[in-house]
Amino acid sequence: MFLLVPLMLMLVLGAAVGWALRPVRTTAPTTPSQAWIAAERHARRVVAVAWIVLVLVPAQILIGFFGGYRMVQPAGPVQAALPLVGGLAFLAVGAVGELTWPRPIGDVRRAGLSRRRVRDIAPRGLSVLTATWATLLAALLIVSGAAAGTGGRSLSFQNGEVVRTTSPFPGWYYGRPVAIALVLVLTACLGVLVLIARRPPVSETAPHADAALRRTSCRRVLAGVQLVLAWTFAGCLFFVGSALSGVEPRWADAFGPGTSVLVGHLLSYVSLAIPIVSAVVAVAASRAPVTSSALGQGTGLVTA
Repeated sequence: MFLLVPLMLMLVLGAAVGWALRPVRTTAPTTPSQAWIAAERHARRVVAVAWIVLVLVPAQILIGFFGGYRMVQPAGPVQAALPLVGGLAFLAVGAVGELTWPRPIGDVRRAGLSRRRVRDIAPRGLSVLTATWATLLAALLIVSGAAAGTGGRSLSFQNGEVVRTTSPFPGWYYGRPVAIALVLVLTACLGVLVLIARRPPVSETAPHADAALRRTSCRRVLAGVQLVLAWTFAGCLFFVGSALSGVEPRWADAFGPGTSVLVGHLLSYVSLAIPIVSAVVAVAASRAPVTSSALGQGTGLVTA
């Protein structure tokens, strides 16, 4: 009986996503503002549903476990990858949104002919930040995997006759699913950005206005991706810092002998600040407005 509750929630969520991302077509002839507004409204609907799914999918997995439904068993490894799982759901909605991008219908259609590349429309700052989180997470997983003890879930260090061990520690037991999810998220992110670059241009719209809408879509995608990468990195970093301050390994004495405890505390404090910073970035990037002042201006429109 209890199993039906999360299943019904998933069905309702799927139905809501399907309705929100239904294809929208504007009838020709259409004015530039009508075509642009339809496209911009579709983009807002997509990002709203994507953020809802990003939160609900990991929450649904946790509910299925802690509520006793046992739909999944997220003990340890799956829990560590939950933010990235939410990121995959976020990107899946984004991909569906791009594939259902509104297209004008009619005998006469006008659109700008200009080839777009991801590097031309992806915001540089967000791209660098996303790559930075991904690189730091990958490096942390590699270092933690090498430092972890047997089984890949704890950190041990022997000081004389005393052996100190602490767990959990993001060794390969936890790091393997996180690494797999990381690769999937980065691949999916690149795929969605390519879809944005190659999607049909907005009818009867100046090329630079269409490019502005593409850049906004890229910014919203990268906002969510950098968030899940940062939160995953912060979670792993917190447990690394906690383990270092508890085990006190000599190889972590970055500031001199006996400073591994200080290093561990510093890493823990940094891990608490990272989610806040990434959340602020995500909100600011997602709420960035798209102006339509350039609609209908400029040249480069062709008639089909």
